[in-house]
Amino acid sequence: MTQKKIVAGDVGGSHITLALFEENSSGLQLARIERERVDSFADKSVIIDQWISCFKKLETPGAPVFISLAMPAPFDYKEGVCLIKEQGKFRSLYGVNIKKELSSELEIPETSINFINDAQAFLLGESVFGSGIGLDSLLGITLGSGLGSAVKSGNQVRDAELWSSPFKDSIAENYLGTSWFVQWAKSELGIDLDGVKAFISHPKIIDRLEEVFDTYSSHLAEFIQQQYVDFQMEKVIIGGNICLSCDLFLNKTISKLGYSGLEIPIEISKLGEKSALYGAASILIDDEHRFESKS
Repeated sequence: MTQKKIVAGDVGGSHITLALFEENSSGLQLARIERERVDSFADKSVIIDQWISCFKKLETPGAPVFISLAMPAPFDYKEGVCLIKEQGKFRSLYGVNIKKELSSELEIPETSINFINDAQAFLLGESVFGSGIGLDSLLGITLGSGLGSAVKSGNQVRDAELWSSPFKDSIAENYLGTSWFVQWAKSELGIDLDGVKAFISHPKIIDRLEEVFDTYSSHLAEFIQQQYVDFQMEKVIIGGNICLSCDLFLNKTISKLGYSGLEIPIEISKLGEKSALYGAASILIDDEHRFESKS
């Protein structure tokens, strides 16, 4: 089998993470990972330059390189055009053909560049290489600056687009993403914070963490209950930066679901930030080698 080199990426609002994979007769091998900070509020040229800087760290001679990037929605994944406009990030990339930009800067054919939804890539990675191996029905949730979601049914993994689903008096993302913690700090204590990490370490909040995460776990349990009605999933797999604090809410969430009569396994992503990388890479590998792959 001819060795294929794949650069898989996970593009976020504050970073880009790239991994060099090599596909050979023994499966998919992870060779290197690089990460670069990104200012998603910057001009187009600045953002593209930051991405290219990360790509160049993985330049290797030899076999042709194929690229597969996990991108947040809205995005035209077939054509490679960014459609993000109202999400507060990458506004300067609205309408930009990312595939053409990368092809020009990296001097590789457009046909060698592919895109996949980031939540879909997360669950695909977990279902092929992580916590979802062997299961036909999964719900994947990424808890971070926003709410990502994907479902697996049989051999199909798709973006579930649940971030905007009706929830309480608003939408799900407003109760499960970072903005909920930021708004709580502002309304309860008059504190301006920029993320969950700052929230957890703030001296005025530490004594109220149990209270806050008890409420958050109620939101998450209610959300999972709602999705079970539609998807009847065998397991829920959770990823994203908020999961770094899973010890504060995961057991509470499982308990609340149990009290309501729903006994369902809920696991934190086995692969962590590598989930989307493996998922993005897996769309370019031969199906018969997927389950022979090694991390």
